[in-house]
Amino acid sequence: MEKFSSRTFKILIVAVVVLLGILIYSPSAGSSIFANLFGTVSAPLLTAGTSMTEGAKEFVDLDGMSREDLKALYLELSEENRKLREQLVDYYEMKEENASYENILSVKDAMPDLSLTAASVVGRDPGDVFYDFTIDRGSLSGISVGDAVITEMGVVGVVEEVYATSSRVRSILSEETQIGAIAKETGESGVISSDIQFANSGKVRLNYLTRDTQVQPGAIITTSGTGGMFPGDLLIGRVDSVERSNTDSSFYAIVTPYVDVKTVSDVFVITDFDGKGDVQANLPEPSPSPEAEDPAATAQKGEA
Repeated sequence: MEKFSSRTFKILIVAVVVLLGILIYSPSAGSSIFANLFGTVSAPLLTAGTSMTEGAKEFVDLDGMSREDLKALYLELSEENRKLREQLVDYYEMKEENASYENILSVKDAMPDLSLTAASVVGRDPGDVFYDFTIDRGSLSGISVGDAVITEMGVVGVVEEVYATSSRVRSILSEETQIGAIAKETGESGVISSDIQFANSGKVRLNYLTRDTQVQPGAIITTSGTGGMFPGDLLIGRVDSVERSNTDSSFYAIVTPYVDVKTVSDVFVITDFDGKGDVQANLPEPSPSPEAEDPAATAQKGEA
């Protein structure tokens, strides 16, 4: 029997297989009500396939077909049905891949000055309190230690370890991650950092704001480009509140990152950009975190 590729066949072939099964295992075949029903359902299949294959005429010609003939036809259609199901799975996989490619192209179009390598998250340590993860790209893909990791929504972290075909990413929530940042509305700069307490709440701090800071809740924080690790103007997060440090006279902002590193699945690694490695200004050391201060509670206080 010739193979059918029309979508009409893909829709009707399941019904045909079911009816054939009934015909095979019913007390009589060929002239029963089931045979008539089979002819009714298979008729559209014949009509749809006439322009594609002459073999489709077999489906409505049940005269003289024995139970063995019906069983052979049933087995053949069952195999065809299995192949069509596989094709359907392949279709959805290809659809997801196309959506991923479209996302890659859109990000690269939006950031033409950056050299980007797309990667997927393939491993997480459930015991890691900072939510670091492993991606499926390494040195063979041009990735190096210190490369910035982002999504279309913003900063995710930085590459910490590199192997041939995989890399470990230190998330933005890690206490070892420091990123030069700036408040877009006011132009005030600082350093993004975190600690275990903030990481547990999925938040980071923008340190070194002055006492006369104009940063307000809702302010957008982006990378400043200082330090030579991240290019400028990458989204980081939104300010929840501004608080005074318990250790000195400086202020800091509690920031919720735009990207949830706990659930991110696809990322981009920035392998090169204009000014990479050019440390124009040393990043200051982050001030110690206030003791016994819950960032989630502080954020709520700032929104009140």
